[in-house]
Amino acid sequence: MNYCRWASSLGELEATAEEVWGTPSYNPKKHKREPAVFLGLYDLRDYLALWNHKGKRWILWAGSDLRNLSNEFIFNDGKLHFLSKIFRGTPEFFRRFLKDQCEHWVENEKEAELLYKSTAARANICPSFLGDIKGYQVSYKYSPFPNVYVSSGKNRQIEYGFEMIEQIAGLVPFVTFHLYGADWDTKKENITVHGRVSKEQMNEEIRNMQCGLRLNSFDGFSEITAKSILWGQYPITNVPHPRIPFFSSLETLIRYLQDLRYKHQPNLEVRDWYVKNLNNFPWNENYGTT
Repeated sequence: MNYCRWASSLGELEATAEEVWGTPSYNPKKHKREPAVFLGLYDLRDYLALWNHKGKRWILWAGSDLRNLSNEFIFNDGKLHFLSKIFRGTPEFFRRFLKDQCEHWVENEKEAELLYKSTAARANICPSFLGDIKGYQVSYKYSPFPNVYVSSGKNRQIEYGFEMIEQIAGLVPFVTFHLYGADWDTKKENITVHGRVSKEQMNEEIRNMQCGLRLNSFDGFSEITAKSILWGQYPITNVPHPRIPFFSSLETLIRYLQDLRYKHQPNLEVRDWYVKNLNNFPWNENYGTT
């Protein structure tokens, strides 16, 4: 049996690791020598749990935790800030531990490159979705006036692209941008600010739209992107993923948004590829059974 330790900083996702992967919650007293995946490494608690584990160690990096690692964040999580002064960043012995004693998994090439730069560790790449894939059936509906959606964490609107949308909204007036998760002041007629709503309400509102936008410049494989694909939509990202349009300039992003007017049929070929490749992890007890 494989187990999963879920970093508390991740918060609530679509489902639990046990529901999706068949991996019960990790208990260090009972499972210290059992195979375990560590989902997210954000602060000292997470790293100590990894260090103290004596069985097989898989790490699935969540995105921003890798960026923290690259900024030598291991001993700098606020309450334990003094440790960063003592160790002056991530100790070399811990870099070697991460490289030699752990098996790493990330969700795209950009993450793999940053991990290697930070630790010299090689990573396997696989997109993940902690949700019930069967519960996300094709619901795409064509519209000549596309609706696209973006979601942000609290106080992270710039990181998640709200300002970028503000810049380009007037250039694609036939597109309506729906902003979720945080407040935003705008006078643009084609920007609708929903703010913080329940997950159920948001899913119901966005399932028949045309595109999930993921504008973060560094990212894993987000729930927004996964849902958009499973619903048969045409997501756009700022980080490369297989078979998904990604942009490196505002001009390219605008072109992709313009192309949405010509997407008359659901994105079935890309959807099928991701249904077959999502969550193909060695610890996933359920892979290939659904």
